[in-house]
Amino acid sequence: MGQLIYLYGFIPGSELKENPLKEMKGFDDEGSIFTISAGKVEAVVCELDDREFSEQVLQEKTENDIKWLQEKALHHHHTIMALYEQYTLIPLKFCTIYKSKERLHQTVETKKEQMEAVLEQIKGREEWNLKIYCEDTQLKEDISKNSPLIEAKKKEINQLSPGRRFFEMKKIDSLVEEELEKEKNKICEEVHERMRQFATDATVKKNWSKEMTGRKENMCWNSIYFLEQSQVETFVEEMGQKEMSLNSKGFTLELTGPWPAYHFAV
Repeated sequence: MGQLIYLYGFIPGSELKENPLKEMKGFDDEGSIFTISAGKVEAVVCELDDREFSEQVLQEKTENDIKWLQEKALHHHHTIMALYEQYTLIPLKFCTIYKSKERLHQTVETKKEQMEAVLEQIKGREEWNLKIYCEDTQLKEDISKNSPLIEAKKKEINQLSPGRRFFEMKKIDSLVEEELEKEKNKICEEVHERMRQFATDATVKKNWSKEMTGRKENMCWNSIYFLEQSQVETFVEEMGQKEMSLNSKGFTLELTGPWPAYHFAV
């Protein structure tokens, strides 16, 4: 029987000395989590049976056993969050597994200095996620009534004969939809540009589908901000003001955090 190494992430050795690792169950819910030293960096790991958690078994489990996948993904998430509460953390993806301690050492040895620099860079900073949703009805109504482009098009159509007017009016709906998307993007970009002023770094991610969010509204923005802890309170307050000002237009701003530096620990 061999032992695989499940890797959760990396923490500074200096922080581990000041704050020893708390007892936590590993990925198999039997063994415990421990650390492996690599210079000034500590890899947070647990051991796994190489028969029970072979590549083939893991593939079958992730593809065919949704309950197992949910339980293990939740374990990984909770462990990462527990580590994040204690230490500066470079978090690793779900199911990052090495065949042995030696293999892990070989990989870490080549990236040791880079990881030390990243840990120093992300220390004292937090990741926050903004998702913006829009209930289109109210905004669409506003555009239909107040858009100069739509108003000009309606006046133009009114000058036409009744026959042509009928067909041209059909185009108004498409024009309203186009203006709706432009307006949503404009508003979201304005929010993003304002909020990124508080961040040391920011990135825009792909919007999620309704199937993923479970919401009736469309997601129209998904961005991540990396903040100095001293900026978080101001950032959150500003976001609250933005939401109040946009609520009447059908927008909902969903801010979550703090999160480990998933997007900026590179």
